[in-house]
Amino acid sequence: MNSPKLAQYQALMNENLLSAQLGNTGEYLLSLFENKTDIECSDEEAQLRLDIYRNNVIYSLKSALGELYPVVKRLIGNDCFDGAAVEFIRQHLPKQAALLHYGREFCQFIVAFGPCSHLLFLHDVAQLEFDYNQAYHSAQGDDFDPQMLSKVAADKLGEITFECHPSLQLLTSQWPIDDIWQQNQQASPEMIDVDNCKGVHLVVYRPELTVQMINLDPNCFVLLHQLFNGKSINDAWSRVINQAEKYERAIEDSELGSMLGYLFSLKVFTSFTLSD
Repeated sequence: MNSPKLAQYQALMNENLLSAQLGNTGEYLLSLFENKTDIECSDEEAQLRLDIYRNNVIYSLKSALGELYPVVKRLIGNDCFDGAAVEFIRQHLPKQAALLHYGREFCQFIVAFGPCSHLLFLHDVAQLEFDYNQAYHSAQGDDFDPQMLSKVAADKLGEITFECHPSLQLLTSQWPIDDIWQQNQQASPEMIDVDNCKGVHLVVYRPELTVQMINLDPNCFVLLHQLFNGKSINDAWSRVINQAEKYERAIEDSELGSMLGYLFSLKVFTSFTLSD
């Protein structure tokens, strides 16, 4: 068999790097290791050369996942996490050279992983960790001065749309995942009765140098979620009213101003646009 071209060689490496055992092309790949040196190389040495690559790839990606999901790792233990990470890596190759966005699918994978399937809150904890990491590495947003809205005619204010901070992540959960995350930043975390705690509506973003995690009132969260999706103030507020009625949450029209004021204080917006 002729020596493969670069793309073929890369495909051979890709096929055999992450598998539990060498694939059908493993022997051919080992022969290439034997032939790519002026020094005599035995079958055992060729196997060792390939194993070095295989171990380095698994170790590097496993370490990357451990750094991305430290709370999940602490909750399920090192051995369980390592086992889950290796299975995940073999099913999900990085799609980009940078590992910044690698591991997004791990949130869903971990709850289907046998030893963790009974931990129903684990998906949302993992999602929080991923969103936290994304917020941390996001671009810095521009400062927005709410006083600029004073230039807009009162009858036009409802037509305003906002641009949200580029780091903004919105997450809801029926579990107290913010408390779980906070407790696991401590050396000796306290136990949390997850079955008897309220859910959360979280804003995760980095307005300055530190990532902030804020649990919003459900109605305020709906408002921000609608504004985040490009809805005008009028349309967003209409959705808030509908959701409040659906879930029997108390709300008054007068609360719109205070909710917007609170969101302004959080600096979640970077600019606004007035529809023509």
